[in-house]
Amino acid sequence: MNKYRYIVVEDEELICQNIIRKIEGLDLPLQFCGEAEDGEKALALIDQQNPHIVFTDIKMPVMDGLMLSKELYFAYPQIKIVIISGYDDFEFARLAMKYGASDFLLKPLELDELRTCVLHITALLDASGKILLEDSGMASSMSRQEIADYVEEFIKKNYKENITLNDIADSLGFTPDYISKIFKKEKNITPIKFITKLRINGAKQLLACTGLDILSISQNVGYTDQFYFSRVFKAQTGMYPSEYRNRKEMN
Repeated sequence: MNKYRYIVVEDEELICQNIIRKIEGLDLPLQFCGEAEDGEKALALIDQQNPHIVFTDIKMPVMDGLMLSKELYFAYPQIKIVIISGYDDFEFARLAMKYGASDFLLKPLELDELRTCVLHITALLDASGKILLEDSGMASSMSRQEIADYVEEFIKKNYKENITLNDIADSLGFTPDYISKIFKKEKNITPIKFITKLRINGAKQLLACTGLDILSISQNVGYTDQFYFSRVFKAQTGMYPSEYRNRKEMN
């Protein structure tokens, strides 16, 4: 039986351990592969572990569950997200569902609801074949290097558009997992990090050399949400776009 890897994202350690114990107690085909206390650390863990399921709280420091869901929606659309939160977080949870969250569970977790949720998600994963087989591309005449080169060129041509990992995978007929693993092995960077690198470098040039406003710049490099763009820019450079522009103008 396939085992699906999962992580838990929760800033309260006792609650986190309780969630893990309840999931492990279900005796279902799941494999725990890590925990994180906020969305930013979760993204680093996801990049390392490539989980199939993410169980996440909504209200967390640094990056909350809503922003994490949004990141995963664009960067890792194949990952199933389960929101675990309180009644007062329902509106946030509803928004997270818009960004692809598969289910919403209330604290404290009820075992029957948790079991139903996990069974539903594992059935979806079974049906869509999300467990990556290393030979899944054997039917193709392309080598791994050719696949990685194709993905690189595809990204360079399309990074200014609102592309996702699914778009790249669909263009080749492979799963997003397979594309991501091949690209990372051959190029030493994930497709999503490569997209982000190109977008931020493009934004830096526009900030330094044009008078375009922040919204126009974000749209020019592939971000439809100006505030999301600003957060990504700060995470990559340590400065908000306006700060970066002001510093360049002073030099």
